[in-house]
Amino acid sequence: MIEELKPKKKKGKKKIEVVGVLRDTSELFQWSEESLPAEEQKIEEEQVETKKKKGKKGKKDKGREEIPEFEKPKNWKKMNKKEREAWMLQRIEEWRAEKEAEKQSILAGAKEKRAVLAKERAELMAKDNAEQEIRRDLLQKTCDLFHKFEKQKLDFENKKQIQAEWQQYLRCDGLPDPRVVTQMNTYLHLWQLNPKCDDDELERRCIEALPMLEMLEDFVANSRQYSALQAQSYNEVRIALREQLSTAIQFASYTLLRDLEKHLKFDSIKLASYQREFKGLRLNLWVAVRMPTRKPKPVEPDPEPVELSFPSMRVGVKLPKVIDGSCVCVRAARSMLDLLSESSRSYALVADMPNRYEDLFTFNVKEHVATYKLKKEQDEIRTKFYKEIREKVRELENFMKANPYTKNEKEKEELDKLNMAEPPLLSDPRTYISEQNELAFAKYLKSCMTRTRSGEVNLRKYRICGGVLNLDLLTTPPQPKWMRGCITLTTLQLPKSLQPMTYQVQYRAPSPPPVGVTRTPEEIEMEMKKVEAEYEKLALVFIDLPQELVWSEPPVVCQWQEARKLWTSNYVNDYKFNEDKLTVQFRTGVLWPIGIATLRYSNMPYQGWDVKPDPDSKGVIITVTGVSVTVTWLCVGNSVRLKWIANATTPALKEHFNKPYSVKRMLQIMREAACDFFPDFDAHNHIEGSCPKEWVMERHNYHAMAFLSRAYNFQWSRWNAAAGYRTIVMQIREAVDKKRESKFQLLYVTPQRATILKCNEMSQEYSSEPMMGLQFYPDLFTLNMSYGSVDARRATFNMKYRLVETIFEMLQELKLSSYS
Repeated sequence: MIEELKPKKKKGKKKIEVVGVLRDTSELFQWSEESLPAEEQKIEEEQVETKKKKGKKGKKDKGREEIPEFEKPKNWKKMNKKEREAWMLQRIEEWRAEKEAEKQSILAGAKEKRAVLAKERAELMAKDNAEQEIRRDLLQKTCDLFHKFEKQKLDFENKKQIQAEWQQYLRCDGLPDPRVVTQMNTYLHLWQLNPKCDDDELERRCIEALPMLEMLEDFVANSRQYSALQAQSYNEVRIALREQLSTAIQFASYTLLRDLEKHLKFDSIKLASYQREFKGLRLNLWVAVRMPTRKPKPVEPDPEPVELSFPSMRVGVKLPKVIDGSCVCVRAARSMLDLLSESSRSYALVADMPNRYEDLFTFNVKEHVATYKLKKEQDEIRTKFYKEIREKVRELENFMKANPYTKNEKEKEELDKLNMAEPPLLSDPRTYISEQNELAFAKYLKSCMTRTRSGEVNLRKYRICGGVLNLDLLTTPPQPKWMRGCITLTTLQLPKSLQPMTYQVQYRAPSPPPVGVTRTPEEIEMEMKKVEAEYEKLALVFIDLPQELVWSEPPVVCQWQEARKLWTSNYVNDYKFNEDKLTVQFRTGVLWPIGIATLRYSNMPYQGWDVKPDPDSKGVIITVTGVSVTVTWLCVGNSVRLKWIANATTPALKEHFNKPYSVKRMLQIMREAACDFFPDFDAHNHIEGSCPKEWVMERHNYHAMAFLSRAYNFQWSRWNAAAGYRTIVMQIREAVDKKRESKFQLLYVTPQRATILKCNEMSQEYSSEPMMGLQFYPDLFTLNMSYGSVDARRATFNMKYRLVETIFEMLQELKLSSYS
């Protein structure tokens, strides 16, 4: 009998009674686990598992080793439990051994990788040092030679200027010498003291001032040969002279209108006109003479609109009916010189290139110093990192030695991580510096961008060509009255200047209907009548575009807002361009100065270019193929000549063929003819598909090409555009002897080196691998000294500084490598 406690219910306090329960005697014995039935054993295992699972939710056994699921052998089903457990233990041991071996391999690989990278960095810097020593010998001598030629060219220009000053002094014509700022200031002061100007005086002023302006434009363009103060003085005098000439045109127009009987020709009693052509200016006046007022009719007929034509300027205008044609005065003046655009905020380049005249040797020295400085900083970062790692490793090892009877699994894992730790990723110093240079140039381009208002013409992207057309509605000033005794009475009107007639109509074309909205024919007709009624309030202007310009795209018609100093197209409506007849027609609500704006870089990027020696002279031929036209120049001595323009839509620039000009003068002539092949430094903002290059490298390469231009033929390469910011790729071949002319090879140029590539223009893929056996050459000039033939080297050293600097200046203005 075994006693068992069993509670018994009673009132008050609970008491426990002992109740006897008879049980089987088999429960008194302890049975082994193996002898228990399978069901009971399973129940006990489940109870153990449930006990293990008890605890806080979300927590895992962090110390437990995660063993992957192994692929079981083919005889797994035939194996008994012990064989399976033995196989599993063996597989786990193998997995642990593999994991440990992998860890040790990673640790060894990490150490080996660190050693290899350190060795590569040391070898790269040793190579850089060796190349820099070669640059100190060869590249410095090359840059000194280039500087010598540039100085000779500046000295030559200064001597020419001194001779021109002496010739002007001997001429003794009473005119100032634009080279002498004090004389120009005196001339302008005397002009301001006597502002009165009639048409004869205007003609004299144009004859005197325009050549002075042309000379001053050249001085400002070639400002490098002057000091900063001289260049600033020349620019101030130039701007003042332009303002005085503009004032003279206005005052002469006022003087002519002040006495119609004396200066104008009367076609009838009601109409008077004036027409005269000056140097660089055409001036026409049309005046409807105010007649005595008459008694109005009971029913006044609709007024007829005034239609005027100015054949000398190829301009016509139809005035709206709202303007009284019986007493209107219209002035049409076409100035071949744009006297307005320069005062606009979007005209000038915002900032010049920071390293515009820096030579390649100085550039490389700076980069080399910066590379060493950055490498030293990176080495300090790595040294500090590894020092901290060693300290932590020593600390962990000491802890593990102090606790030899614990597993220290966490510490071992942390120790492995420390042994495999790598310092922060640090790029190659030279690569980093080159990337920073590219970012700096991108930042410079962004700083050159000009924000424009709605309708404003950005003069960095567009250019006013063909001069400025002043089409003005004016109020006729009071006329003199003849009295007896040769007495004349005139009403004095102040200020003594032209008074514009009040006319300003703002019209905006209606917006198109929303998508999906269908209008009836009646609604469409009503809308058209409404638009035509609004058009009747606007002036209609017809302009025949001048044949002296190259029209490759439809021009933009704009008008000058004097208050804001900008060109705008907000008042131009119903614009029509006839490409066959080269005519422009538009309606406008204001008669302000009109400009024809063309896209400056419509011929860019270049489709191809070629530089080669001229077989018929001692010059060099430069051919550039643009989007619309192909232009060929010949550089001979100190001048450049325009030889040919292919695919031009007009006979523009034919009068300038084969005439010698300076490079800056050629640039001005072609820009005025809307054939601009000379991009400014901010042109990348306005040209799609350009490939900007490191300017110091590009400029130095142009100088080397100028030296080699009588010995080599250079051509564009299709690989250049995608070569990158610090790489120029072009084709090159010797052209000394035409009988044994070689094939084109690819020239590879960077700021650090120049070499010939294995691949060529016809290769399927581009590779920057150089030809076998070529040594290190810091630039194209030194490459020719070793790689070129004897005849090519002889031709190079026989080059005269005038031709070299002319070609060099021309290539700098064309910037062939950045736009092809």
